[in-house]
Amino acid sequence: MPIVNNYRNILVIPNITNSKNPEMDSFFDVLNQQITNLGNEFYWYIPVIKPVKILSDKTNVKQIPINLSGNMFHMRVSFPIDMIKLLQSSTLSPNKVTNDFWVKYDVVYSHLPDWNIRRFVPNNKSIIGYAHWWEMELCNGKSNLNNFLNFEREILGALQMKILYVNTKTQKKHIIDEASMVFNDRILNELEKIIQPFYLSIPENLIIKQIPQKRERTILFNHRCTHDKGYHTFVKQIFKYRELRTDFNVWISQADKYCIQFNEKWIDTHSVDKSDYYKSISQCWVTIVPSDSHFGWNISATDSLMRGTPVIFEECENYREIYPNGLFYKNQTELFEILDRLLDDEIFYHKWVINSINHAKVLSNNSQYDELKQHLLG
Repeated sequence: MPIVNNYRNILVIPNITNSKNPEMDSFFDVLNQQITNLGNEFYWYIPVIKPVKILSDKTNVKQIPINLSGNMFHMRVSFPIDMIKLLQSSTLSPNKVTNDFWVKYDVVYSHLPDWNIRRFVPNNKSIIGYAHWWEMELCNGKSNLNNFLNFEREILGALQMKILYVNTKTQKKHIIDEASMVFNDRILNELEKIIQPFYLSIPENLIIKQIPQKRERTILFNHRCTHDKGYHTFVKQIFKYRELRTDFNVWISQADKYCIQFNEKWIDTHSVDKSDYYKSISQCWVTIVPSDSHFGWNISATDSLMRGTPVIFEECENYREIYPNGLFYKNQTELFEILDRLLDDEIFYHKWVINSINHAKVLSNNSQYDELKQHLLG
């Protein structure tokens, strides 16, 4: 393993949730964008299940295959021995490379507060965090998978960090509200300081430059097909809408991942790779984003905005943080009214195509990277 002396060396704790197709895992999209925006002052050691293409061309990245679960829930409670080796080998043998997990690092950048790693990080090196997910009762309690049993562990992991970024202000509020049911005021005050929102920006190079001459009249659902993403509500509503009009199709882009199929010919469930995914979004007419009980950012929505595909958000605080003056609905009636206007009113539709692209450009500018860079350098 190389010792990189001209960089600030970062050891990443990954948050990989798509072991079947890591190339489609949004964790790598987020990390790739952050590495790009943070510049060339850093060298990144990234544990992976297997190397991914999106990071393969970066000269300041070393992907390290380790024995790691890529299941969304299992990996949160399965802290691998390989990770301990990565954290400790260079300290136990500072002058000699002893194994493939020997890494000389300056700071840990953890995307998984569930792993309480402080006891394995030597010399009081800083732990900077970014959390993609929180196991709150409001979201995981309904899933019957692990029933938010990891929440307290995540809070303990957060307390070990210098700073822990989360998706939105709304998410921070709900995390601390739920923590108040278990932890005392001193801990809550610490969490107020440590947990801070960091808005995920849009890659400027992926913002569409030319509006497609022709689009399919396809309604897109490009989120996980899970309760917290409103999948079941979406399906019920779209069947209701189909009773009113039939001049549209539906594409559920992640249905294949969940082995979901429909007999209806107007519902498409095929999956595509990342490059074709962005092209396919550009051909869709509109994206529907149901409310999110996790209160996070919504990459699926911003994927659509940057491809000039209008997005209809269900009303919730965290989506107002993404697009304060976007298209919002409070109920099924309002959703159908907006869909009707987008499908029938060419001027209205074109306006929201332009609005989507312009707002994507706004979201591509994120001054918070300067703050994150200082924490990683400090």
